[in-house]
Amino acid sequence: MDASLSNAINNVVRTTKTHRDAFAIPELIKILEKYLQETPDNEGAKADATLNFVDAAAKALAASPIYSDTLIREFYRSAIDAAEAGGVARPLILEDLLFQSLKRSTEGETSKRKKQKDVRKRILQAALTEFSDKGFHTSTIDSIAERADIAKGTVYRYFKTKESIFTALKEDTMSEFVDLARRDLSIEEDVLKIIESIIKMYLSFFEQNSSFFKVIIQEHKDFGREFSEKFIHELILALPGLKRRCWKASRAGSLKQMNYFTVFYGIIGFLNGVIQKWLMEGAECSLLDDVDTVREVLFYGFATTSNEISKTNSLKVIS
Repeated sequence: MDASLSNAINNVVRTTKTHRDAFAIPELIKILEKYLQETPDNEGAKADATLNFVDAAAKALAASPIYSDTLIREFYRSAIDAAEAGGVARPLILEDLLFQSLKRSTEGETSKRKKQKDVRKRILQAALTEFSDKGFHTSTIDSIAERADIAKGTVYRYFKTKESIFTALKEDTMSEFVDLARRDLSIEEDVLKIIESIIKMYLSFFEQNSSFFKVIIQEHKDFGREFSEKFIHELILALPGLKRRCWKASRAGSLKQMNYFTVFYGIIGFLNGVIQKWLMEGAECSLLDDVDTVREVLFYGFATTSNEISKTNSLKVIS
């Protein structure tokens, strides 16, 4: 790899602020796409070019303050997509990248890299506890540094503002959930089972992270919309055959013909309402206790048909 390409990679990584780390990926992919266009039109040559680029970029990211596991995963996904679009068979590049990653992991992380990851994790954990205990507006960089048992100046090396810490927490949490959904739903074919799994996964994840989500919903009113949009967008990317599954189910008669992007947004919106009610009531019970009700309403509605009404003399309402 020539010096100009290495310089371009390092320049993107060096000039990206920690709290805007995700913006490094599109810029790096632009460089990769241009590099592949300039590579001879041969699958082997393009595969080698991709591997060289990914290796250089991954090393640059690993040595920088913006590094995170989530960032590296997203970079790899984007690089694989770019390579495939450039003419490299996906199975080929996946296998090569796997061996490259395994080779790099055997070399071990430098003590500096490990220290950076540990410090960033300590800051975020301390901030999470601080925000949960005191609320976002009452917390300060000083109190977060004190709780993390590190110098305030060290916090500023990783995050310039309290808001950037909060943003990193939100993005890490959303990415963690998306990765969970991507892994668990990618091979399921039955659309109703996918939706039911999403319901359980969504409610369970919020319940496990209830303290933080309570702070987020109270302090950042737009977070529900941000989380929903990112989750649905990433879910659709993770399940490229989702539209085909819906069409197949419609043809089989198990689903109505409709716009299922609208349906998924509606489902997440309904779940957000259930979560909001749960938090307002003190989050004393398990959210999963409501799964049967949620599934019944979303799949079949809550109004009885005329035939069903005729079969009973009264309608029992469960509060």
